[in-house]
Amino acid sequence: MKFSMLSLLLAMLIYFCVGHSLAQTGLTDDVDSQSESIADVMNYFPMTNGVGTAGQPTPAQFALIKAAKYSAVINLAVAQSVNALPNEAKIVTDLDMSYQHIPVPWDAPTASHVKEFFETMDMLRHQASPVLVHCAANYRASVFTYKYLTLRQGLSKEEATTPLLKEWLPQMDDNWKAIMALSLNDIE
Repeated sequence: MKFSMLSLLLAMLIYFCVGHSLAQTGLTDDVDSQSESIADVMNYFPMTNGVGTAGQPTPAQFALIKAAKYSAVINLAVAQSVNALPNEAKIVTDLDMSYQHIPVPWDAPTASHVKEFFETMDMLRHQASPVLVHCAANYRASVFTYKYLTLRQGLSKEEATTPLLKEWLPQMDDNWKAIMALSLNDIE
């Protein structure tokens, strides 16, 4: 399956519009509170060592993230992402979770972004905080988390790879291949 930026944006737009339409009608209130689980967060994948990755959660899904024992959220999406929540920091902190935003441009990720992510993860992991790392669709989150778990935590490639990352690897553009090739010396 080939992933193009256009198909990714289209999928996110559909996801956002359908969710927004349901929320406007009030149809999600009963469904969310009775049957939705963290597994319903877009592209959610629980990693090892108290780390999970996901695409953009809806406002109501942050309560599910809290209920799943995550105490910190790192958002790697840029504010201009199709499904970005302008009040996400408030939603997360109102649930008594830590919130960090590291905007990583889709077409220009850098070693500096990865370094900032590593520093943030180190701080949160030092506090023993279970962390959910998300972006617009879990592509950026999967790559950055993979790098952190393999380079900083010593996990194997298999343990640190999300199903989404495994599918995306053959289609990655040069920007993301460069991030995947970074060594710990390139980041520190």
